[in-house]
Amino acid sequence: MLRDGIVLVDGGLVNPVPVSLARAMGADKVIAVDLSSDRLGRRLNANAQVEAPDSVIGEWIHKLQENLGGLIPAHQSDQYRPPSMQDVLFSSIDIMQDRISRSRMTEEPPDFVVSPRLAHLHLLDFHRAKEAIEEGKRAVDAILHDLRALADQPS
Repeated sequence: MLRDGIVLVDGGLVNPVPVSLARAMGADKVIAVDLSSDRLGRRLNANAQVEAPDSVIGEWIHKLQENLGGLIPAHQSDQYRPPSMQDVLFSSIDIMQDRISRSRMTEEPPDFVVSPRLAHLHLLDFHRAKEAIEEGKRAVDAILHDLRALADQPS
């Protein structure tokens, strides 16, 4: 996003679980949502493709797949295919995100962590937001009793 001549990116890049920010803003109890908890190692299938919507974004995703895929020589279908450049790039981002999240939560631990299972979603799956939200609701429902107990504890 461009603002006042400066390009801004999501703060999750360097602080994906902003526990320290929540505490600095006065939160007594912090419930963190770790979006990277089950993402590592999910791109091992070299034939996997990002599911893209039928839209301008979908066209862009398909072009990205085609262009990055062209950097690796074609293999016959019965031969092992190494991961695509896209898979390597996105896996690298997943690893960095996971390590940053773990490091930040070690430095400033939240009172509770919710870990929705989102490994089936990809970096650019914005069109699948409803699915991600539903998984978040399932993750919270699974620990709702513990969250209520946390809420009942004195600050």
